[in-house]
Amino acid sequence: MNRPVPDYLIFGHITRDLVEDGTRLGGTAIFSSILARRLGLEVALVTAFDADLDLKALNGIQIINQNGPGTTTFKNIYDSSGRTQYLLERAKSLDISRIPDSFRMAKIVHLAPVARELRLEAGRGFPHSALAYSLQGWLRGWDDSGLVHPDPLPDLDHEHQLDGTAFLSIEDLGFDRSGLDPILNIFPDLVLTTGKKGAELHNKDQVQLVLVEPAPEVDPTGAGDIFAAAFIIAKAILGKSHQEAARFANALASISITRPGKDGIPTVEEITEVQKAY
Repeated sequence: MNRPVPDYLIFGHITRDLVEDGTRLGGTAIFSSILARRLGLEVALVTAFDADLDLKALNGIQIINQNGPGTTTFKNIYDSSGRTQYLLERAKSLDISRIPDSFRMAKIVHLAPVARELRLEAGRGFPHSALAYSLQGWLRGWDDSGLVHPDPLPDLDHEHQLDGTAFLSIEDLGFDRSGLDPILNIFPDLVLTTGKKGAELHNKDQVQLVLVEPAPEVDPTGAGDIFAAAFIIAKAILGKSHQEAARFANALASISITRPGKDGIPTVEEITEVQKAY
């Protein structure tokens, strides 16, 4: 089957998230791909799941389901101290070699695992694409009960830097900045989001802070995914500078925290208003 070359190609598990009022879709793959589609891009998603999921929200997005046993399932518990997370089930790892040939020429490739379902070196297979790495899923470990905890990045097969822009939050580091330097040795172009303090742009030993406008927080889930997608699209497709891309991404991420779950993904109308401002 011939498939169109995507503007934006994302790899990562769609997740089934257990929350107090039932279940909902989650994962960077959901938030980032929908945002990219609402920005008018041709979007393709490579994922794996075997549950009966309601994917109407992904209408207009090419979905490659590398079907196998399991659907990645998280239980999230929120309280005043933050989020406690359990990994209850994990879908199979993703196989980059099984994608359509046309996908190799995607303008943007976003590698966005949630539970180490991709190899860190996978981006090397896309030398003609702008690369985005959402590091959260590589920085997750879990114990026998499924309790998720911060972990170091997996070892690379070769020790040298990776091209592209990496994204992570201070929460992904367990709020411990000592884990940042080893990551910067691999990704010299990196964005660290710090919640209400804004985004730190790390590039070639320089650091700039881009402040964020405060917004009433209802649910922070997906804000980092919205930020990463908006940033790489602004830079690679819209031709924005790092600082301009970060301001654009901050604005869309701020909208996302004001509504729960995927309802927080900015609408086409909201995106249009932000584009006028940035």
